Amino acid sequence: MPRRGQGALLLLHPTALQSPFYELAPPWAHVGLVVLATVATVIASQSIISGAYSLTQQAIQLGFLPRMTVIHTAGREIGQIYVPSVNLALAVLTLTAVIGFGSSDALAGAFGIAVSLLMAITTLMATFVALQWQYNPWIVGLVNGSLFILELLFFASTSTKVIDGGWFPLLIAAVISFLMLTWRKGEQIMDSVRLVLRQTLEQFTAALRADPPVRVPGTAAVLGRLTHGVPLALTQNLKVHHVLHERVLLVAVAFAEIPRVGAEERAVVTPVSEGVSRVELRYGYMEEPDVPLGLRVATAQGQIAHCQLDAVIYYTGHETVVALGKTPGMARWRELLFAFMHRNAQRPGAYFRIPSRQIIEIGVEFEI
Repeated sequence: MPRRGQGALLLLHPTALQSPFYELAPPWAHVGLVVLATVATVIASQSIISGAYSLTQQAIQLGFLPRMTVIHTAGREIGQIYVPSVNLALAVLTLTAVIGFGSSDALAGAFGIAVSLLMAITTLMATFVALQWQYNPWIVGLVNGSLFILELLFFASTSTKVIDGGWFPLLIAAVISFLMLTWRKGEQIMDSVRLVLRQTLEQFTAALRADPPVRVPGTAAVLGRLTHGVPLALTQNLKVHHVLHERVLLVAVAFAEIPRVGAEERAVVTPVSEGVSRVELRYGYMEEPDVPLGLRVATAQGQIAHCQLDAVIYYTGHETVVALGKTPGMARWRELLFAFMHRNAQRPGAYFRIPSRQIIEIGVEFEI
């Protein structure tokens, strides 16, 4: 409604073009308009901040960003989160934009490009969702196609402002996309390297039979990224200490491309050998990966024999990536960037909500 009022004002008084919003009211009411504009800005910025937190968390769980510290601010409500690194990035970018552009007029080009392109992308994504939900393709094409064409016209009209500030949101989008694709590709390369170094289940069980280690009381949960093979944290520990717990759980956390996974599908337990089982914990991209809670669910369902979960020892790898350009797939400078991101990722123990008193990290070095 305020925009319609500004349009009507400009039709009647073209000289109000310099500040149509504040010219809507007499000078004595300008203080109230400043307060109203400030409140509206705070509300709008809060929605952007919350959206950035949620999207970052989902990108992490889908494997497009490294693990980051995610603080849950409400114990009774899912989704109330705070991501310090994202908050800092938003603050720096906001100050950069305000100081760099200097005025709202200079920011208009950046705002127009961002809004018009966002509308087009949202319509395109909504089309894929509607088709996935098996709506009539002809109706989806007619409705969303009409909207998409209209939004492309808006984007074309604002594209003339690329030089005048429209480059700023495009640059931010390009940098973030590049970082996400670098992390995704780097993790795929790391998975291939892990597979080469990992023992297969057959090799592991054969080694246990050929040279039985000393079995100590208790349960060990060994975290690994992959759902096949034996985690390097376990084989490295066994190689050095020649000791194995009476019960070993090979735990892998997998994220499904759905918002939430039901409790009945949370855990899949597969026996491997005497005293060794593989546990796959599944989570949706809007859920919090909590390994101890997942094991508790599996125990309650009878998939894992009763054990004292508060006394379980968790083993995880402390991975160090050395970028040498050995593995094809990425340029060495991108490997160095990936190694930097990997080095600054949140530790698995904190991310999977494992109590610090129950976790042991075993160093593993990877050359890529």
